[in-house]
Amino acid sequence: MKNKLFVATLISYLGIYITMPVLSAISTQAHLAPGQIGIMISLGAIAMLLFAPVWGRLSDKIGRKPVIVIGLIGMGLLFILYIELFKLSIATSKTVAALVVCLIGARFLLGIFMTTAPTAANAYMADISSPEERAKDMSSLGFATGLSMVIGPIIGGCLSSIGTLALPFYVSIILLILFGILMIFLLPNTKINVATLESASKSTTSKKFLSFQLFGWLVAGCSVMFVVVGLQLLTSLYLHDAIGQSIVQSAKTASLLFVILGVSLMIIQIAQIKFFNWTAKQMMTRSILLIILGLLLIVLTRDFILLLISYIVIGAGAGLGMSSLSAGASLVVSQDNQGSAAGAVAMTQGIAGIVSPLLGSFVYQINIKLPFIIFALFALFAYILFLFSNKKETTN
Repeated sequence: MKNKLFVATLISYLGIYITMPVLSAISTQAHLAPGQIGIMISLGAIAMLLFAPVWGRLSDKIGRKPVIVIGLIGMGLLFILYIELFKLSIATSKTVAALVVCLIGARFLLGIFMTTAPTAANAYMADISSPEERAKDMSSLGFATGLSMVIGPIIGGCLSSIGTLALPFYVSIILLILFGILMIFLLPNTKINVATLESASKSTTSKKFLSFQLFGWLVAGCSVMFVVVGLQLLTSLYLHDAIGQSIVQSAKTASLLFVILGVSLMIIQIAQIKFFNWTAKQMMTRSILLIILGLLLIVLTRDFILLLISYIVIGAGAGLGMSSLSAGASLVVSQDNQGSAAGAVAMTQGIAGIVSPLLGSFVYQINIKLPFIIFALFALFAYILFLFSNKKETTN
């Protein structure tokens, strides 16, 4: 069962990351201006932010399986709409305002479904995992996320090089709809044993959903996601301005650094599953400290080797943080709020997707090192808040 949740999470994120390498290029072909591309992507992140908790609460009511299936198939169908709109816009000789609006709207609709399957999968994993195994099991879903971040862009880049810019979209459509249908037959419906639910309720009577402890986890998670999302925008700029690489070279090097970051992310998650078995709280505290260390390395040096090391360190920190966030949040709410907790966790991605690029790009224009300093200070604040809100070790 846990392997099936791993696959559902992997395919959902692959659907997004396979198309990422060609999104800007195909948008430009479709006559979208850079500002319009930014609005389009930001609205997708806003949709993730708004609807992640909705899907989480819905999975509490109707079960995890229907939400996972809806998420995968829904993404696949909306990708069909998305690519067809791109093709229509590309076929025109100039910008057509109505098509631009439709493309932006399609991205918003797609964003509604982007976190649906992962949110329900996280809640499902919480349902079937014991508190003692929660951090380890959630790490497997974090590994699925990291794996998609690494292989998704590689697959998308290879597909676009042997075909057209539309080919990665078609492959994503096939994967999402195919595995959405397979999950109908492979996943059993979520039916929590009544005795188990009553036992869990007795042990979590004091665990209200909206608690200071959960808030601490969510802020810590935001500090991790801010860095991961922000680096996607800032890396190539920093390589050009601080290291002195050309625009083309900086783009290639940035891609390499993100592959390295993703590999580091996956290695630390495998180590957590196989060897460390740290508690969720231990993982998050180590995560934030590693991220702060990595950011300080970026700020203090312009040497490429140290920059490379910083991305390895940040990748390890991100791997621990992404895995521990889901586990920790699930442990501080009652059993009947697992879906809502998973939705709140998914919201951190939406918040980071909106705030981090805007904040990072704005302050970068003031000083190229300032975004990394701000991210480090926010991570330090999150670390202090997290420790204060989790004075007592949660049961893992």
